[in-house]
Amino acid sequence: MKTYQIKHVDAFTDRAFTGNPAAVVLDASGLDDEQMQLIAREMNLPETAFVLPAQDGSCDLELRWFTPTKEVDLCGHGTVATFHALAEEKMFGLGEQPNKQFRVKTRSGILPVSVERRGEKTMVKFGVPVPKFEKFDGQISDLFATLSVPVEQLDRTLPVLISSSRYLYLPFVNREPLLKMSPDFQSLKQLTLRRGLAGVCVFTTETKHPTSAAHSRFFAPALGIDEDPVTGSAQGELACYLYLQKRVSGENGAIPVTLEQGYVINRGGRVWAELVVENGAIQSASISGYAITVLNGNLLV
Repeated sequence: MKTYQIKHVDAFTDRAFTGNPAAVVLDASGLDDEQMQLIAREMNLPETAFVLPAQDGSCDLELRWFTPTKEVDLCGHGTVATFHALAEEKMFGLGEQPNKQFRVKTRSGILPVSVERRGEKTMVKFGVPVPKFEKFDGQISDLFATLSVPVEQLDRTLPVLISSSRYLYLPFVNREPLLKMSPDFQSLKQLTLRRGLAGVCVFTTETKHPTSAAHSRFFAPALGIDEDPVTGSAQGELACYLYLQKRVSGENGAIPVTLEQGYVINRGGRVWAELVVENGAIQSASISGYAITVLNGNLLV
């Protein structure tokens, strides 16, 4: 039996028991795919991240993420949690300098990550793919039926779109129906499986914080996550959506977009996205956030 160091970290927040929780196995060397999946099931958190040493010169380390039921290609809050945990343990040179850049190998490709020490906090920032969007061609009424919300709550000034990550973006007129909805998760799971969707992001541009661009909830029952507290990958895409729909302005340079999620389930958190735009076209996107460790432990496998 081997011992592995593991941390339980709340990401996209600086207050314990808020934001999005993730488990981080700091050195997963020797674990196979089945063991990683079993560990993720045992942790029963939205994601469990596994850090692995680089196998070649293309990266500084490798990172894998598992929900309780399957491996995923990209996880924003799992990335923030991982580098917060590595910084705490001063691994991969993070104790030697306040700012450090990484190339991280993932199933989504090489992920650029920067870690910046800000007083007692660690800000983790990383690039995310700029998504492409297509129109949802299904029945909007079916979607609203699974969410147990009248279709009249749809914001018809914005389109219902599917991203290249197979996230569906569904705009609401305001926050009230967003906060009150009680989805039928079994029906939503069946609908997302039929449509080949990874998750559904319901959002509104009416926000809790005046500096935020949108307030959202994210459901992924097909991935074993009925409701995810703060979904970094979805928030990065939502920032791009809002820019393309002219709800965020700017023609050139770095455009900040602040987003909020998770408050209805008492795990509120904020994601700071940044879009680099040239002549009105998005050239690159990144998201960043803080995290806090709530549990240190050893895993026996």
